[in-house]
Amino acid sequence: MYEPEGPESGRRAAHVVAWLSAREEVEDALREPLGGLPSQRGETASRMAGVLEATALGLGPDAAALWAGVPGRVLHGWLEKDPVFAAAVKAAGELAAAHGPRPRGRVTAAQLRVVVIAISRGETWPVAARLAGVSTHQYRTLWAASPAMVALVNAARSVRPRKVKHPAAPAHRRPWPASTDRKSYRLVRRDDPPVPPGTSTSDAG
Repeated sequence: MYEPEGPESGRRAAHVVAWLSAREEVEDALREPLGGLPSQRGETASRMAGVLEATALGLGPDAAALWAGVPGRVLHGWLEKDPVFAAAVKAAGELAAAHGPRPRGRVTAAQLRVVVIAISRGETWPVAARLAGVSTHQYRTLWAASPAMVALVNAARSVRPRKVKHPAAPAHRRPWPASTDRKSYRLVRRDDPPVPPGTSTSDAG
């Protein structure tokens, strides 16, 4: 049985959760000297890179989408419509199979990262564990054995959005989808459409 988490463990966990939650703030600060809003193309490329990183670490599509901060339906749309990206994801999966960690049923750090992100965004631990590919038994075993795990989950719970109480929705109203598929919005700068080969600048205007 684990010892109760100490102040240092709690501080460290809070720092990790804050770092995981600060992605957009960091990206915005890096773009500020370049003129502010990210381009639509640059934002998509950044999210695609996150999916590739997560896949190379052995995570499945749902976990990779959460890792990269995109709805699952958007990721599946990219895979269907962009053959170059689909091939890159396949290669990243093959890389994970050939060179990734092989813990023989043990939970990886990448999976724990997904669990923490999901809980910090309001998911229950069973949903977070399912997204990360962690079984209920594995989760409970870690919880019982590791004060660091307890500290991480408690830190994630402390920053998740508060639920706003609303009157019960009518029975005919469509329920919200899973959080990985909810609509989220981020302002981007629309890119100019590509100019067809052989078209002069004056023609394009």
